[in-house]
Amino acid sequence: MNKKKKRNLILLIVLFLILMAGYLGYGYYKENHQTEEEPVTAKVLEIDSSKVTEIGITQGETSVNLKKEGDVWTSEDDDSISIDSDKVESFLTDACEIPADLVIPDVTDFDQYGLTDSENTISLQWDDDLYVITIGDQNSNAGGFFYVRVNDEDTVYTIENSVRYALEKTMDDFATSEADSETETETGSETE
Repeated sequence: MNKKKKRNLILLIVLFLILMAGYLGYGYYKENHQTEEEPVTAKVLEIDSSKVTEIGITQGETSVNLKKEGDVWTSEDDDSISIDSDKVESFLTDACEIPADLVIPDVTDFDQYGLTDSENTISLQWDDDLYVITIGDQNSNAGGFFYVRVNDEDTVYTIENSVRYALEKTMDDFATSEADSETETETGSETE
């Protein structure tokens, strides 16, 4: 092999080794300096649903007021309405653990989020504890998200549209349906 070819071959080998060292060094750097960001899972509210003894839901002119006596939920507005405890417990599962998509801290102007004069509130109460969830305007920039505030906190959250609809209930949503009443009547008469 002549000198020129030998020199070019050695130069290529050295260049290859430099490239390999750079590649391995970059891999080592990336592995040791990369920070894995865990997804933030914020909650608007996270309370034990079994503690709740009173529920108040207001949506404009419509309101629902339920009270738990023992294991039985009753309507405070109309004693003649039979309340399905399973439906109430299902609602409480949603209302007592509300996931937030975005957290906006240190808010001073709640009007911009539709939270100042909102007619859409949910109150959950037991003993001396009271949580009032206020649902405001829809976020026009982000599509299906709504602004939410708890009590008088200076934090605003966004929740998905589906979460909002799970919280919007009327008395009919909690009332025992006729089919449920007939099944209970039939079951009761069969056991006698």
